[in-house]
Parts: sequence; C-alpha cells; structure tokens
Amino acid sequence: MRFLLPLVLLASVAAAEVTVPAEWLVLSPTDRRGRRPFNADAVFRTYVLTPGRTPKVGETVEGSRGKRAWRWLKVDEKGVLRGRFAWAYTIVKSDRDQVALVAARGSALLVVNGALHVGDVYRYGVDGVPVRLRKGINHVFVRGARGGAKLDITELAPGAHLSTRDATMPDLVVGRALDAEASVVVANTGARTLHGVPSMGVRRLPVRVRHPAVDAKGRRTIELEPSLGLRGTFRIDAREPKAARWVTFLSAMDGSVQRYGLREPTGDAGPGVVLTLHGAGVQGRGQANCYANRDGLWIVAPTNRRPFGFDWQDWGRTDAYEVLAHAQRTFASVDGRVHLTGHSMGGHGAWHLGANDPDRWSGVAPCAAWESFDTYGRGARDGAWEKIWRGADLAGETRTLIPNLAQQDVFILHGEDDRTVPVTEARRMEELIRKAGGNPRMHLEPGKGHWYNGSASKGVDCVDWPGIFSMFAESGARGDPDSIEFLSADPGIDADHFWLTYLQPANYGELGWMKGDRRSGGARIETRNVRRFRTDVFGQLDIDGTKLVTESPAEFVRSPSGWSVATPAPAQKRPDRCGPFKRAFDRRFVLVYGDSDRFGRARALLDAQRWWYYGNGDCAVLSDREFAQGDYRGRNVILYGNAESNRAWSAVVPDACPIQLRQGEAKLGARVMQGDDLGCFFVYPRRGETDALVGVVGWTGLAGGRATTAVSYFSAGVGLPDYTLFGADVLAKGDAGVRAAGWFDHAWQVIATPAR
Repeated sequence: MRFLLPLVLLASVAAAEVTVPAEWLVLSPTDRRGRRPFNADAVFRTYVLTPGRTPKVGETVEGSRGKRAWRWLKVDEKGVLRGRFAWAYTIVKSDRDQVALVAARGSALLVVNGALHVGDVYRYGVDGVPVRLRKGINHVFVRGARGGAKLDITELAPGAHLSTRDATMPDLVVGRALDAEASVVVANTGARTLHGVPSMGVRRLPVRVRHPAVDAKGRRTIELEPSLGLRGTFRIDAREPKAARWVTFLSAMDGSVQRYGLREPTGDAGPGVVLTLHGAGVQGRGQANCYANRDGLWIVAPTNRRPFGFDWQDWGRTDAYEVLAHAQRTFASVDGRVHLTGHSMGGHGAWHLGANDPDRWSGVAPCAAWESFDTYGRGARDGAWEKIWRGADLAGETRTLIPNLAQQDVFILHGEDDRTVPVTEARRMEELIRKAGGNPRMHLEPGKGHWYNGSASKGVDCVDWPGIFSMFAESGARGDPDSIEFLSADPGIDADHFWLTYLQPANYGELGWMKGDRRSGGARIETRNVRRFRTDVFGQLDIDGTKLVTESPAEFVRSPSGWSVATPAPAQKRPDRCGPFKRAFDRRFVLVYGDSDRFGRARALLDAQRWWYYGNGDCAVLSDREFAQGDYRGRNVILYGNAESNRAWSAVVPDACPIQLRQGEAKLGARVMQGDDLGCFFVYPRRGETDALVGVVGWTGLAGGRATTAVSYFSAGVGLPDYTLFGADVLAKGDAGVRAAGWFDHAWQVIATPAR
C-alpha cells in the first residue's frame, strides 16, 4: 500500500456559517478564445491578477471584442446562475477564518481572494478543492458557465478528509472473487502534509479492494482494508460474467489507478479486441454496454481518463494504448486482431488514432465522428505563432494524415439528420480518403440523428452496427508487407511502421514521410523530413539514392553529403524521450516548487488540482527540500520557478541546457532578456538520467509567474512546442506577447526563432 491514514469521512461541521449571495455580477465575453496557449483576457489581467480589484455594476471592461459592462444576475430556485456570460463575481461571507471545500459547478476556474483553483466545469459532482476563506467578506470569481454556474461549499474541520465521491472502483463478477486496485480521493485542509497529501491539496490515492465471490448481481457495500485506517464505505457493482463491467489497472503515466469498460466474448475467450472510444460525457462501462457480446471479440472501452478527458488526444490517447496493452495482457491475445471504433468525440478519437498509427489496426470505424477542432468549429488557433502551435499538435491535424487512413479498412457511420456533429464531417472524410486512393465504406442512416437505436443490431445501432462488424470480420491482420508507406506527425507518437522505425525528423513540427520496398537481399527506401531512422532489413540498401551495404539491422543518419550508417545516440532526442512540452507529464511525474516560494507552491497545487480533475490522475507535490530528501530517480520532474527560487533546479536542469532562468533574467541560447515579467515553459532531459525529462513552468518574477496561470496546457488541441518564452502582456496581446517559441534540435540545442 502506498499511503497511511487514518482519515475521516468527508463531513461538514455544525450549522451553515458561510453565506453565498443570491446575486452575482456577470460579464459577457470580452476577448475571443481559441485552442491556442495564449488567449487575451481582460478580466484576468484587470481583476484576477490585481489584488483587491473588484468590479462594480455598470463598470466596463474592454477587450478584443469591444467593451462589456458588469450587470446583476440572480440565481434560480436551485441556486444556479443561468445565462450567457464569461465571468461572474460575487462575495461569500464567513463568520471566521477557515478552510472549506468549494466546488464551482459549471465553471473551469475558481478564484477566491486572488487564489486560483480548478472548478467543476463538467459537473462531475466532485466534493471540490480546499479553499481558504477569511473572516468577513471573500471575493469570488468564476470563469465559464457550462449549464450555469453554482457554488457548493462544505465547511470542514482541519485535517485529511476522505471523499466517498469520485472513487475509481472495479466491478465484482458474479461467481468470482475480487482482488484489484482501486483509488479514493483525499483532501487535506490541515496546515501540514498528511499521508502524502500536501496542505490545501487533493490527491487520488490507491487502495486494494478484496471481496469474496457473490452468487447474484446487484450493488454491494464494501469497507476497505482495516489496516488502512479508513472509516467509511464504498459501493461496487456485482455484474454477470457476460455483462459490461469495470476493470482497473495501474497507469505508468502517473502511477494512478485507472479503469476501463469490458465486455467478454460469447463462448470461450477470443483473441480479438474491439477498442471502442466513448463520446463526451459518456463513461467507459456505458460505452461497452452498448455492444452485444460477440464470438472471439473482447469489447474494450477506455475512459480517456474522464468522461470528457482530452478528446482522445494527448493523455487520452496514451490512456487508450495503456488500456489496450492491459486488456491484451490480461484477457485477449497480444497477437490477435485489434479493431478501432468510437462514437462522436470517440469517433474523432478513432480518426486520430487510426491516422497516427496506421499499422496497428485491423479496421477503423468512426461513428458520428468529427474530423478535427478546426472543422468542428472549436479550433481558432490563428495568430502570429499559429504554425508553431499547430506544429506542436500536428498529430491532431487529421487531414494531413489522410494517406495513412487510405491504406486501411475504414467504415464510416453517421446519422443523416445529426445536429450535434454534422453529416458533412463524414462526407468530407470519405471524399478525402477516396482522393488519396482509399476505398472506405460508408453508411448514412436516413432520418437519424446523433444517437439512435433500432432493430439492426443486438446492441445500440449507432455503434454496434452490423456493417462495421462485417468489415471487422473481413479485415485480416496487417501482416508483414514488403511495400510500406507512412506519414508520422511525431516520432514520440508513432515511430514504428512494420520494418522501418522513424527516430528523428530533420525539421521538428513538420510531417515525416517514409516509403520502403523490401526485396531479396535489401530494400529501396525513400524519405522526406527524416534525419535518423532504423530498419530491420539489411543487405544492399538504396536510401534516397545513397547506396549502402549492411550485414545486420542498423540505424542511419542523414548529413548534407547523404545517408550513412550511424551508431545509436541515446543522449539525443528519441521517440521515448523527446518533446514537445506536454510530454513531460509522464513517467510518474512529480511537481516541485521552492520551499520558500509561496507563489510557486500555489502554482504547483493548481496544476495538481487540474491534473486530478481533467485527468483523473495523481501526482506528488513537493518542496525542493522534500524532493532532495526522497528517492525520485527515473521519474519526470515538473519544476516551478527559476534557478534562484527553486533549489531543485541545479539538481535536475543540466548546465548545458540552453534555457536558464533567474530572478529578472532569462537566457535562451545567446539571447538574454531582462525583466521580472517573463514566463517560460520548456522540456529537457533531466540531469543524470537516461530516460526521464524535466518540464519547467518558469518565471523571472511574480508578474511572469502569474501569467503562466492563464495557460491551460491540459486542454486537448492546445499545442506547446519544446520551449515557449513570453511576457505578462500575453494577457492583453495574446500571441503578440510571445517572445520566442520552437523546438530543440536532435541534440537538444535551440533552433532559432524570430525575435518578437
């Protein structure tokens, strides 16, 4: 076990002593937002980052969309603030200084007395996060109103509190004993770290769940192991063996317990897998429940880490692969066929995974799918640095990877009257695949919308469509072809393609292309934007016109004079150790702040909250002193601050790193920038480690640090390259406030970008 308790059940103290007003001030959007890292936000810079500044009714705020005035709005009978607005402000009165759990339902961001916290934008029903309330008036802002905004406040005594909500539990199977991983959420309202949960922090902690076999389905109440000191009960479901159920596993991404939906085959266990990706707001078990049991096929439904998660990109994509690997190790054969499908957001996920990993799937079947954030109307990544942002999220540019889809067996299913995802998304993808030489099958169901059912299948028609499974049955394993061709957006996402392995691009942020024809005694290989690769084929090789002879599988590197055999270069960028920035949040990462840096600590806690909420995840939040005293070898480190504010800097950032941050100064290669208003994100190999990375959320002063809080890098479609250096004026200017952004080269040196 990885935590010691005792803990107490989450429970409020005596009578309500916090007053939430029935009226708020609300403001319409002042600035245009998009899936780019930096969005101008007049409210954020005017009020949130200015201590003590509060709005008044009728006061105007000017942004890129013009002037907007604060106005009064009352809550309804359920305490929900309804209507269209971007920001809302109110005051909360408390009769004493205290810490409470606050959940901002329907809002992405909660700001209390200037302190930033994650909201409950998707209304998951979580208990909330620890928030300091002072005696008297507390100033509260929330951003966004997904289905209305509402504050839920639970007053608590100081200490560690166990929530009975938001647990990650497996299901019992009737007739089988249960011994599996689970996890529970613990919030710490005390003044010191308790059981690994920092003060004012929230963590998802693992537990072991054991239960004897039961002989009937239904809900069961369980108590976790008494040795844990838990006082509280949780509910798990007992399901029939052939019913859809939850299965749990440990994620290598962050060490947390995750789960997925599973439906067993009929008859004996089969070797094949249908990996089905759910739509927005849908649970994995619910997704698996939409299918009938099938001969020889396991229905496997990952979670995307949450019902909304990451749109099956970034960590959602990694979750899908972790689930597939666990299901194949535990249930299905690793050599069996793997079919890919999904509905709505999951249909986009099927396009995304299918386009980025074309040799993995025996068939791809997107249902009610949208192509990309651009086509679905949620992109808006235009701006001065658009090419860089898009390059950092190149895997999400489905259209550029159409040739990969054209090689595969594809079935497109869509309702003709779909008003959620227009049928034009399906028609456009079919047309593009056909133009690229593919032969996709498509069925548009007349008179049906986004979600529909009928008598066509034993499951739900809009996902369990007979034509899809007919194609799956006809689709064989991909085999080992002699002629191959593929595009890769990023070696860190897809490097291996049959007998070729793409190791490094010549230019980062651009597609790499490889084509190979294997023949007796050698091969002919063509490349574009490839600097280094490996092949299993040896003998007489023709690589872009360079003739080479090898006696065994080898790596090759390109120079101005052509291709040559290369020795492995483990210190250089490689598929399992490269950027861009988001890749630092992997390998059981830990968040480290300077022991005397109050802002750095608050910044780390905010990221931990966001990771828990958006990624159903867990990560340790440590001071530099705690980090130095522990054993965190082999793990990625997310570092907050700079070389002077965080003593862990010298322990994890190599001296050779071309980016160095100090108070009042930032160095990027030979370029030196002065000021306390600079912020920076970058990823780099961790000092003294062969595999781990360090991700830096850095600043040269408080103004720059505050600017980093406005960037939501846990959002899908938001691409950040290897490094980005910006000023606090991004809150007013957006991309125009970015000073430099780009990639490190193959040897982790700066590739110059224009000064701004």
